[in-house]
Amino acid sequence: MEITVLSDNFGVEITKFDCSQNIQLNDIKTLKDLIQSKHFICFKNQNLDGNSLANFTKNFGDLEAYPEKDKTKGKIEIFNVSNVSEKGEHLSPDDQRVILQKNNSRWHTDSSYRYFPASFSILYGQETLPNEAAGGQTEFSNMLIAYEDLPEDKKELLEPLHQVHSYNDIRRLEPGLPELTYEEKSNFPPVTHPVVRVHPDRNYKKSLYFTSNTSLEIGGMSLEEGKKLHSWLVQYISQDQFCYKHYWEKNDLIMWDNRVLLHRVIPYNYAKYRRAMIRGTVEGTVPVLGPFSNQIRMRL
Repeated sequence: MEITVLSDNFGVEITKFDCSQNIQLNDIKTLKDLIQSKHFICFKNQNLDGNSLANFTKNFGDLEAYPEKDKTKGKIEIFNVSNVSEKGEHLSPDDQRVILQKNNSRWHTDSSYRYFPASFSILYGQETLPNEAAGGQTEFSNMLIAYEDLPEDKKELLEPLHQVHSYNDIRRLEPGLPELTYEEKSNFPPVTHPVVRVHPDRNYKKSLYFTSNTSLEIGGMSLEEGKKLHSWLVQYISQDQFCYKHYWEKNDLIMWDNRVLLHRVIPYNYAKYRRAMIRGTVEGTVPVLGPFSNQIRMRL
């Protein structure tokens, strides 16, 4: 494989590597080291389907299954991140499946609504927008650097705070989506995570950890103060010095670390353009640890 660094803060591009084949152990170790240190990988010129994407994703852990079966493409573990149906139909912008994709234009980290949130996401571009189209890129923001650059008074303010993450609460932001079934709600009850995340596998570094696709407020303060702080955080982490924007080419496969990156899709003309992608997601194995978690406090 050939590796090219994409930016100073994070990201590498890999060429001359076939993700559809059985991956050698030494290459898996290289990729794991890269995703740990650079947080984002783009594999160019891949040729994948749902099965081969699932097989590649399994090199990094167990696959998540998605809450809503009708949002998947063939396999419950593969998510259809598209305005194109499984049968190849260009879906209306008002289709429930497209409304769910529009919500991805808000900063988020995948599966934050789980007690053990996702570790890595791996997204394959089957159909991408033409060069002349506006939008459609996927943007990432580095929460490790964003935390490091916070003013000290903001670090002190955020340290004890939390956010509630609820898959069902997407309906507050996107009222056009149907209510979840009782079974779906039971499988994914709301969870709360600290806004400041501590990473034992990164020498106990801290990062920000919040989303905008399930709620627009921060807990641990009044509702009005929580909304104001959330809005400030969104503006703060959107600054160019924290961000990298991926301009898609067909057959790109990108992989990112949900533990330290937020991401969002840049909105595009959903009625005019087709955008078809499939995603596999690696299950998390640990809860989000904050400064006041027992495992962290016992270390002090």
